Amino acid sequence: MPGKTLFVDVETYRNFFYIGIKRKEDGRRVGFEFSPRADFDRAHVRQIMRNNLTVGFTSGPYDLPMIFLALTGASNEELKVASDRIIKGGLRWWEVEDALGIKIPKIDHIDLFEPNPSVKDGLKALNGRLHGKRLQDLPYDEATILTPEQMDIVADYCLTSDLDATENLYNALKGPLELRVALGKQYDMDFRSKSDAQMGEAMIKKRVEALTGKKAERAKGVAGTTFKYKVPDFFTFETPQMQAIVETIRKTDFLIDRSGKVEFPKEFEAFSIKIGNSVYKMGIGGLHSTESCRAVHSDKNTVLVDADVASQYPRIIMKLGLYPQSLGKHFLPVYGGLIDDRVAAKRAGDKVKDKGGKIALNGAYGKLGSVYSVLYAPHLMIAVTLTGQLSLLMLIERAEAAGISVVSGNTDGVVFACPRSMYEGIGTEGATKDRLLGGALKEITDWWEERTGFELEFAEYRSIYNRDVNTYFAIKANGKAKRKGAIANHWHPDSPDYDPEREQMKKNPQMTICGDAVLAFLRDGVPIEKTIRENRDIRGFVTVVKATGGGTWRDEYLGKVVRYYWSTDGDPIIKVKGHPKTGNRPKVSKTDGCRPAMTLPDEFPTDIDYARYIAEAYEILHAVGWTPSASPFELIINQMLTNVTS
Repeated sequence: MPGKTLFVDVETYRNFFYIGIKRKEDGRRVGFEFSPRADFDRAHVRQIMRNNLTVGFTSGPYDLPMIFLALTGASNEELKVASDRIIKGGLRWWEVEDALGIKIPKIDHIDLFEPNPSVKDGLKALNGRLHGKRLQDLPYDEATILTPEQMDIVADYCLTSDLDATENLYNALKGPLELRVALGKQYDMDFRSKSDAQMGEAMIKKRVEALTGKKAERAKGVAGTTFKYKVPDFFTFETPQMQAIVETIRKTDFLIDRSGKVEFPKEFEAFSIKIGNSVYKMGIGGLHSTESCRAVHSDKNTVLVDADVASQYPRIIMKLGLYPQSLGKHFLPVYGGLIDDRVAAKRAGDKVKDKGGKIALNGAYGKLGSVYSVLYAPHLMIAVTLTGQLSLLMLIERAEAAGISVVSGNTDGVVFACPRSMYEGIGTEGATKDRLLGGALKEITDWWEERTGFELEFAEYRSIYNRDVNTYFAIKANGKAKRKGAIANHWHPDSPDYDPEREQMKKNPQMTICGDAVLAFLRDGVPIEKTIRENRDIRGFVTVVKATGGGTWRDEYLGKVVRYYWSTDGDPIIKVKGHPKTGNRPKVSKTDGCRPAMTLPDEFPTDIDYARYIAEAYEILHAVGWTPSASPFELIINQMLTNVTS
């Protein structure tokens, strides 16, 4: 009989060790306690761990070592010392077995920490982002000697809070985990506990080692060294400003610091690149324009055209011909082969190979800056980002010189405000979709594509409303929309930016009903009040935020991750830790008049402060540059905006 899927969590105190298990198939929960009041059934635990698929969070470096240390007969005191060594001592997963003197057997196990797309955050934050039913912190400090009553409370916490959160995360990662299983069969590797970047590294490493017949080792001894960026020959800049910037970049020494990261050159801080009416900033992270509180629209004379670079980083890597030191020149045919495989898979409709190829290609870039990776290549990482930025600036310069304004630029794309006389629309060209059909804009982008070897994908916008370059509403000519930043809603299936497999886990929900109301108004003219007052899903009204050091509400401790909504009968959440000098305990930002929702209510609350949410939506509308025309309806809206912001 095949084993079951079990969610596993461990809690460790000086006089109390507890393993909580929840079975996915039927929701049954069972706990194994080791304390002065309870015997520990080691034989049963060992049987469970060996005969089922177990799933945890940060379980590879913590829960599994603790469980198998307990199975050796370690005392409660020894288990607490080991727990402190792992958590407080910062033991790495590859150090744990030797440090604790144990051997973890090969079992069927998934650690969800790396597969989730937000590896810097803990399980509580992720559960809040996934609208988990219950958010709860560890009830007692880890140094507490628990009473029997406290042991019962910790056991209940372990069996409910973290196990339910782990199951919630597991369900959210269903698609990515299925892909990892499918790719694992192709590569004869277990990818289930790996991040996208780790998978990309493993795929490339295996292929290179097959070519060389040697094991690849990561590069060492690069800290403290410098390198220069070799400016590609295909760059052509016409203005003295850009020519001077390229020359400065050419002469810049990039320093690799002790940690193996590339320091941001001071010379770059002076770059403020004005082309046309826009100002651009360069950085190691990418290019971005500096617009804020601005709305732009297509009209009878001008059309907004978005141009994004397809597969930008993989194409740059191949064009530059650079490679990680540890893998040598074999990296290039392997990486190029992955690009070819993905293109072929896309044409054949093979979604597994297509997605797998995307993970391998983009994941490889993610590892270029990691000193722990065989793909570590800081010179290549900088070359990729700078080449991408300078390439876009070359396109922007050429367009502006031809009388086509660029109203926004960010990392891998630009938005043109193009005279309609220089644009003939977007359609299908051969087998490629979303291509320009003709006109001066097409001539410029064709020149750029031929010059760089990159490919652009196009879309036409009706309007763009920016709070800043990374926070905006964009409404396409066909009425479809997209959002970015805090105003986006990645949680609702009807939202244009719904993304259950990535963005939900990367961002905290922030009263998404407000962004929804603004989008409905901008796109369809639906009054903001109507959208907000008619919504009956509490998830649209809640905000999840970290309260550093923990937060309290009306003297009740909530935890380090808090969830709340604005109420007509509310109070602020106050941080536990006071100011180091004054002792004053600050409020958690924007929690005035709130009510905690640490457990999501089954019934929609009757104390929602609708006026506050409506005011917040109008503030968003004002912040993204919306301005009314002279119609009576819009004049009323303008007066409401004035009242809100005054």
